[in-house]
Amino acid sequence: MATVTKMKNGKWKALVRKTGFPHMSKQFELKKEAEKWAYEKERDIELKLHISKDALNLTIGQLIERYIAEKGAKNFGRSKLGALKMLQKHLQDTKLGQFDEQAVIRYCEKRSKTAGPSTITVELTYLGLVLKIAQQIWRLNIPNPIASARPTLSYRGFIGKGNQRDRRPTLDEIKQLCDYFDAKGGKMPMSDIIQFAIATAMRAGEIINLRWSDLDVANKCILIRDRKDPQKKIGNNQWVPLLNICGIDAFAIVQKQERTNERIFPWADGTISSLFPRACKALKIKDLRFHDLRHEACSRMSDEGFNQFEISKCSGHKDIRMLARYVQPALNLLHQKALGTKPMLANESQRSMAIEIA
Repeated sequence: MATVTKMKNGKWKALVRKTGFPHMSKQFELKKEAEKWAYEKERDIELKLHISKDALNLTIGQLIERYIAEKGAKNFGRSKLGALKMLQKHLQDTKLGQFDEQAVIRYCEKRSKTAGPSTITVELTYLGLVLKIAQQIWRLNIPNPIASARPTLSYRGFIGKGNQRDRRPTLDEIKQLCDYFDAKGGKMPMSDIIQFAIATAMRAGEIINLRWSDLDVANKCILIRDRKDPQKKIGNNQWVPLLNICGIDAFAIVQKQERTNERIFPWADGTISSLFPRACKALKIKDLRFHDLRHEACSRMSDEGFNQFEISKCSGHKDIRMLARYVQPALNLLHQKALGTKPMLANESQRSMAIEIA
């Protein structure tokens, strides 16, 4: 069924033929690569031959719907649920009998018109998880062509890691934003939330879900429930210190909030992600996101002399390599350290700015 032959150009050609299936061929530099590819294609064909007609008629949309129903939508983070919904939108009626390597490539090609490589990579990861659950837990004998499609997707630039952001707001930008929200007034204390994010490295979703009952006044710390984690979010509860760093006192900010709700900041995550970019646009502040305040927080802690383990206690990072993406040391501090002079940015400029805002 599969043959591997050497061509005149020195490359190796793998050819797979099976009655009832389209012929497949591909050229490789090495013979072992051609043999591996041919074996995987043969395996896919054999798997399809043993899939029941009922399984073949199931759709990707039905699998995702079952997965969400069994896990409970409330147990998903916003990004994961959004990715699953996007997959449903584009693959709702795609039957498993039609879902092969080319179908995966077509999906990614279509998504690449509106989404970047990192977004598509995340979506494929979640889709692969759903297919894995279907195979191992639901005992459905179905194919999972995502792995075999990845080399092509990577080569064509459809998947890949996102560009690492190093955007830190300037002191003036932070002051402009706080002044802007203070001048507008309103019930939502966005100025407090911005400073709280900078002092704690918390995500917007974590901030708005903090509860008074989880506040430890004696030790000036608070419990973040179900903190985001790539392995297991539910039950990943973490105590985080409410520090007074660079002139911003996170514990004092909490204490000044009105106790009108079980939550300390009783607003929706979407409200922050709507108001913040609107303010940036009004102030002509370019390329700044609320999540960049998390970068700012980790970077300030580093500038203040906190080590990576101390910073991760606040940020929640379990992988130090991921934490490194959030720390962008101030360049002038590096020059000062190289010259053996005392760093001044965190101790003077930032503190005076914070006092002025307060």
